[in-house]
Amino acid sequence: MAELDQLKRRIGQRVIVGFEGTRIPPELARLDEEWGLGGFILFNRNLKSFEQVMDLTEELWSKGQGTPPFIGIDQEGGSVHRLPTPFTVFPDMAHMGQASSVSVAYEVGAVIGRELTAAGFNLNFAPVLDLSTNPDNPVIGRRAISDDPDKVSSLARAIIRGLHDNSIVACGKHFPGHGDTATDSHETLPTCDLDIDRLREKELAPYRELIQNPPHLDMVMTAHVDYTAADPDHPLATVSRYLLQDVLRLELGFKGLVVTDDLEMKAVTDSLGIEETTRRALSAGVDLFLVCKSLDEQVKVLETLLDEAEQGRYPKHLWERGFRRIRDVKARHFRVLRSVDRQHARELVGNREHLRIARRLKDGK
Repeated sequence: MAELDQLKRRIGQRVIVGFEGTRIPPELARLDEEWGLGGFILFNRNLKSFEQVMDLTEELWSKGQGTPPFIGIDQEGGSVHRLPTPFTVFPDMAHMGQASSVSVAYEVGAVIGRELTAAGFNLNFAPVLDLSTNPDNPVIGRRAISDDPDKVSSLARAIIRGLHDNSIVACGKHFPGHGDTATDSHETLPTCDLDIDRLREKELAPYRELIQNPPHLDMVMTAHVDYTAADPDHPLATVSRYLLQDVLRLELGFKGLVVTDDLEMKAVTDSLGIEETTRRALSAGVDLFLVCKSLDEQVKVLETLLDEAEQGRYPKHLWERGFRRIRDVKARHFRVLRSVDRQHARELVGNREHLRIARRLKDGK
């Protein structure tokens, strides 16, 4: 393989993309042929029926040009539920905090994991590790387990174990904490004026526990939030070398994958812009870049990363280190599929036992 092609495959593995429609668009399939994309994220717009979900994930498993792709989804529960009937619908995670049962938390993670694996997924962008500390927060709210970091740590650990035990990579979000904000990063750039000492005391506690103790978090998503007191020079967490390297990697000991939140969110596009954010995020230590909709923006991110490599601004050995991190997480969790076992999925998804566990959580038992 020519050196440029090999470099492009290393770069392509760093990008997770979304798209419109219920099949992978031909132009996105061509992009994968050229770059070997790292993964795909699916939303309600992609998932219309039980059989179609499995047709789509089966198609996506063949992408990645030799490295199986992440096939991810936000399956948190409550309002953030992407899958159609008959997939089990869980209440929001505030119910988890109210029930405060580690055994229920494990069962919920395991059920979500079993159903996702049966349907061809391998990555869940969950659980939310944000603390529910601001009642005016328009985007986190009841997605958060609790305002108590110890409770979030213990219940999220059980959820993650349930996901891992069923071959699903878990992703904790949104680092270092999106709970104490009053605006939605999908619409504008939120700010958080908590200093690093307060973040260490509360917001970072679940990350510390889940990174330093089993089952060990493999992926962390950054918050598109300005932390003006924690890092005055580079306040946007997604591009903050201080928060991602000094705090997350060195202080907390994180060895897994750092993924951005969607780079098409207005918190990015209306501030630094997608290309400058990509450059700065790469320099700050981001491993995976999430671009959830537009092919043009996905191409911009890929070409920006290629330019950083060709100009020598990002050393070659760091491309290899990032590629190895991605490869190792995939190897640790993936059951590589040749085809989805539809009969097994029909028997498993939304079965009586899964519905019982969902009711148990809703009833707070």
